[in-house]
Amino acid sequence: MKSRNFTWIIITLVLLQALLIIILNLSHYARETFPIFYPEKNPTSYFMISFLFLLTYVGIIYILFSAARREMQLLQQELYIENLKESLKNLRAQRHDFISHLQTVYGLLQMEMADAALEYITSVCNEVRQPTRIIEVNQPVLAALFQTKAAAAEARGISFQYEINSDLKGFLLPQTDATSIFGNLLDNAIEAALAALPGVEKRIWLRIFNADNYYCFEVGNTGPAIPLELQKKIFERGFTTKKVDEENHGQGLHIVQKLVAAHNGQIKVYSSDQGTVFTVRFPVLST
Repeated sequence: MKSRNFTWIIITLVLLQALLIIILNLSHYARETFPIFYPEKNPTSYFMISFLFLLTYVGIIYILFSAARREMQLLQQELYIENLKESLKNLRAQRHDFISHLQTVYGLLQMEMADAALEYITSVCNEVRQPTRIIEVNQPVLAALFQTKAAAAEARGISFQYEINSDLKGFLLPQTDATSIFGNLLDNAIEAALAALPGVEKRIWLRIFNADNYYCFEVGNTGPAIPLELQKKIFERGFTTKKVDEENHGQGLHIVQKLVAAHNGQIKVYSSDQGTVFTVRFPVLST
């Protein structure tokens, strides 16, 4: 509905400009008959028309920027909703597995096989230990996101490693923006790792640390190297190297760069045969 309103406002402003141009032309060709707009007779009229021109130009520019910002917000919300759906899906799967584990342990205890039950519980704890440790960061939304992406990566045969050396207590990025930024980076890392060359370990990693009064985040993968000429284009809107479903790709990194810049952050990419690393930095703000 709002997009339709924007369209009508732009059409109205363009028609107003056209009307002003017609008036100016008539004032030039008919200045002897209708001298009201003749400069020597009434220069204030030309000033007013010029001012109206300026207002219409400013109005159109403002509306176009507003429409672009709304589109960015909609894309951001879509990504946020997708991440929430993925989190709910994983939670349902974990709940189902948890019930199965409990039933197995209960069955072993009923058969008085306590040692087997203890061994089974130990194996289950070892299996889930890595994802659950990630939630120790002091950002519940990021913790849930990291755990979800870790589970998604491991379900696809990708090793997920992490190193967290910052509590992020003063990290003030809005939750939706943080979800969009790191959700996109981790999704791209998973896709890149899946495309790793034969014989190369499929692995992604996440590092969080403080350096030079910045919160630093590194998201890396062992996928194919990104050529230097493409590294300069990957943040462009619509750019993608994927040949399948191109219309639905090429938005993620563009959104990431826009959101990082909007919060005075920096993003860099380094890629070689050893892997690709995206580094995001945000200044530490005093609270």
